[in-house]
Amino acid sequence: MKLLNALAASAALAALCAASQPAGAAKSPATIHADLHWVAQEIETAGVLDELKRRGHTGVIAIRDVSLVDAANARVIAHQTMIVRNGKIDWVGDAARAPDAAGAFTIDGKGLYLAPGLTDMHVHTDQLSEQLLRIATGITSFREMDGFPWMLETRRAIQSDALLAPNAYIAGTIIADQPFYGYAVVVRSEDEARKIVRDQKVCGYDFIKVHNSLAERLFDAVADQAHTEGMDLVGHIPHDISIDHALHSAHMRTVEHLKGFINDRNLIVSEEDYAKATAGVEYWQAPSLYTSIGYLHGDAAKAELAKPAMQYVPLRRREEWLQAANATSARDDKIHARLTVAQQAAIDRLLPLHPRWLVGTDAAGYNFNIPGYALLDEIDLMASAGIPQADILRAATLEPAKAMRQTDFGEIMPGMRADLVMLGQDPTKALSAFRDNRGVMLRGRWLARADIDNALTRLAAIEAEQDADFDVSAAAMQQMVAAVRNLSEKHIALEAMHLAEAVQSLRDLGLANESAQLEMLVTSLQTGACAQVTPQGGD
Repeated sequence: MKLLNALAASAALAALCAASQPAGAAKSPATIHADLHWVAQEIETAGVLDELKRRGHTGVIAIRDVSLVDAANARVIAHQTMIVRNGKIDWVGDAARAPDAAGAFTIDGKGLYLAPGLTDMHVHTDQLSEQLLRIATGITSFREMDGFPWMLETRRAIQSDALLAPNAYIAGTIIADQPFYGYAVVVRSEDEARKIVRDQKVCGYDFIKVHNSLAERLFDAVADQAHTEGMDLVGHIPHDISIDHALHSAHMRTVEHLKGFINDRNLIVSEEDYAKATAGVEYWQAPSLYTSIGYLHGDAAKAELAKPAMQYVPLRRREEWLQAANATSARDDKIHARLTVAQQAAIDRLLPLHPRWLVGTDAAGYNFNIPGYALLDEIDLMASAGIPQADILRAATLEPAKAMRQTDFGEIMPGMRADLVMLGQDPTKALSAFRDNRGVMLRGRWLARADIDNALTRLAAIEAEQDADFDVSAAAMQQMVAAVRNLSEKHIALEAMHLAEAVQSLRDLGLANESAQLEMLVTSLQTGACAQVTPQGGD
C-alpha cells in the first residue's frame, strides 16, 4: 500500500484518537499501561497463532473411514475416506474404494464425524485472540460486519497464509446518517451515498452494510449504487423502511438481528405482513439471538462470567463485565425482557414461511459475549426458539456460502476448500455435537485438538496478565514497536483505534520516537478510497 502524505496521515490519526482522548489531556498511568499492554498481548497472541500454524499438517492428507456430514440433506454417510491436496478436497467416497495416497498424512476417522466448518456471519473483530477462539470452536469462515482498512490488511495476511485465521469476508464501513461513535460513515446526500459505495468497492470490501438510521432517499441511493457496483446490500433494515421495500426494491441480501421485522425503537414486532413482504425474494435472516446477553445483570450475568471459556477474555474486560454484573439497571432489564419476547414472536411468525437462516453472533460487541463460543450458544438459542435442527445445521455451514455467493466452501465434495471440523458425535442428531470438537482443518491444514488446546492454554495465560505489571520502559517499548512493525510487514494489522491510543500513550510517556514510528504504522493502513475517516460523536 502507498502511504498517505504526512498531513493526511496526521489528520487520520487525530480523528482516530479524538473519540476517547480530549485534546491536550494526558492519560492516567493505569490507562497508559492498559493501552500499551493491549499491544503487547496482541504480539504474544500472534506468536501463539504462528506456533499453532507450524504444528499443523499440510500437503496431502487422508482422513479414512469417517462418517461424513451431508449438511444439505442433514444426513450422515458412513465409512467414507477423504483425500485433501493443495488445500482442496481432491477425492471423497467409499473407504473401501479409496485411491492410493502415497506419502499422505493419515487421520483415522473411525467412530468420528467430519462436518463442513462453521461460519459466523456477523462478527466485529478487535483483537487477534478472536481468530484463535473461532478456530478452536470449529469456525473456518466469518463475515466482518463493520469493515475498516486494517481489516483488509488482515484479510491479505490470511489469504497469503501469513496469519492463521478463518477465511474473512468483509463488509464496508457501516453507512448511516448518524456517526455511531465513529463506527459508521455518515452520508447526508444521495451523491455522498453513491460516492461512499463506489469508494468501498474500489477499496476492496465484499458487501455494503447499512444501519438503523438512514433516510429512504439515502437508503435507495446506497442500494442502487451497490447493485450498479455488483455488491450485495446487507445489514439492518433502517427505521421507517418497510420490509417489503428493503427486500423487493433495495434487494437486501441478508437481514441482521431481525431488524425491520422487529421495530427497533420500541422492540415490538412489526405489524407488516411478513408473508407479503418476503414473497418471491431471495434473502437470508441472521437473528443473532445472542445479542440479548449484553443486557444481563446479577446472577444471570455472573453465571456467564463463570463459564470456562471466560478465561480467554482479557482480564481488564472481565473486570469491566463483573462491574456490569454487580450493577442494577431497570432499563437493561426492561430491554432484555422486551427483546427476548420480540425475538421469539418474530421467529414464530417467520417459521411458517420457511426463511433461509444464518448463524451470526455479533461477537464481540456485547458484555459477556465470547467470540467462537458465542456461535455454539447461538446455535442452541436458535434451536430453543423452534428453528428446525436441519435448518440450523445448514445455517451454520452451507447457507453462508450461498448467501455470500461463494461456491468453494460449505459442503464436503471434490473441489471445495478443505474447511472442516471433526466431531465426536453426530450433529444431525444433536447440534451439541459441535461442542465435541476433535480437530479442525482450515484451508487444508489439519490442526489436532491437542495442539488447539495447548494454544488455548497459552492464550489464557496471556489474557490473565495484569496491566499494572506491564513494563513500559523505553527499552521494552522499542522492542514492542519493532514487533508491531514485523507483523505489519506480513500484513498482520492490529485494530487501528487501539493502536492510535497506544500512539498517544507513548507520547504521554515522552517516547516521541517510538510514538512516531507506531503512528506511521497506523496511518499506512489508509490509502485512496480507504482513507475515508469516520466522524466522531454520539448517535
